[in-house]
Amino acid sequence: MDIGQRIHDLRYANGLTAKELGDSIGVSQSYISLLENNKRRLNTDILGKICAVFGLTLGQFFAIDTASAGSALPASPSGKPPRAGIDLDKLYEAGHLHALADAKGNVAPVKMRLIPVVSRVAAGDPATFTDGDFPPGFADEFVPAPADIDDINAFALRVHGESMAPRFRDGDIVICSPARIPDNGDAVVAKVRGEETTCKILYVDKENVTLSPVNSRYPAQVYRKTEVDWVYPVVICQRREKR
Repeated sequence: MDIGQRIHDLRYANGLTAKELGDSIGVSQSYISLLENNKRRLNTDILGKICAVFGLTLGQFFAIDTASAGSALPASPSGKPPRAGIDLDKLYEAGHLHALADAKGNVAPVKMRLIPVVSRVAAGDPATFTDGDFPPGFADEFVPAPADIDDINAFALRVHGESMAPRFRDGDIVICSPARIPDNGDAVVAKVRGEETTCKILYVDKENVTLSPVNSRYPAQVYRKTEVDWVYPVVICQRREKR
């Protein structure tokens, strides 16, 4: 089961934002976002609180088979059929679920760091880029990211436009790592012609740099290599909360 997707489906079906769900169980909006994107491991205490919000038992959350549950179970809002499994309610009540989770490493904490959001990047025609005159590592806004992004100069940009949809949507935040070298086919943020930035898919040949959109309604952009100031790969994307 995709646990992150299951939480997202339940939240969406019940008309809750990530912030509202986080507030109801005592965690942050970003924590909920990390759970839904499977970037944070779920422990049994948090899972129990999430189930309580939606009026589900643990067994119903994991959609155990109806024969062992003794009654029909609510289907996932994503439309995926329930699948058979063990009775997690009984395991939880007996205290065995905690031991099982510990043995599998499912409750190990994930080390995080904060990445500065320094500007926005056009997903369309290139637009003027400014880092707000912030020194590396500083900004007015930060987003959490796994600590294995160990580039001290990593930075985040907010996507503006739809040329990279559905891979990156308007309002998403992309994190770039200047220390990593991009390959052809990678999603990148590129600064071109001295001041403009754009988020595209990178293709480089002997003479030109082609920045290609995902959305076919937008044209590819071709530059001479001398027109490209820098190209940094996108290492992670944080989805804008749907409204």
